[in-house]
Amino acid sequence: MEYIFETEHLKIRKFELEDARCLYKNHLEEEVKKWIPNESYADIEETEEAINFYIDCVNNKHLPYVLAVELKSTGELIGDTGVNEVEGNPNEVEVGYGICKKYSGKGYATELLMAMTKYIAETFEINILYGRVMHGNHASVRVLEKNGYEFVKEELGAEDDPYGNGMLIYKKVC
Repeated sequence: MEYIFETEHLKIRKFELEDARCLYKNHLEEEVKKWIPNESYADIEETEEAINFYIDCVNNKHLPYVLAVELKSTGELIGDTGVNEVEGNPNEVEVGYGICKKYSGKGYATELLMAMTKYIAETFEINILYGRVMHGNHASVRVLEKNGYEFVKEELGAEDDPYGNGMLIYKKVC
């Protein structure tokens, strides 16, 4: 298996089709559905289609660039991370990350975001990264702030804000 980068506790790699069942299950968790409702898959087939798309993007080094996150000690798929372009700004990206509930609260998301920020800045030569968090997702806000992302504004009426409570926008200049 080819790893793209590692942290103290995590190995980050390209997805494989064998990850479909685990990715599908991880995205069915209530926390994922609550904070990232448009990131759930309808079934295994849709998950496999998404993985094929992610593999193609990584192979061709274009956005969206989505990677699998493994726990080093067990090899278990515990999350995913990725970036996508900010509409209309080719030199800026929005970063996303998720760690399944069983492993949340252990600092893995903070560790992951630190490494992903560095990797994306270097690999894609992008120095402005954003994090968008639904209002009320205090855990993700802490992860962004621990990694030096600074609050810039609140966005209301975003299409990916199903509750209408607003999105908090954080920014990091590398």
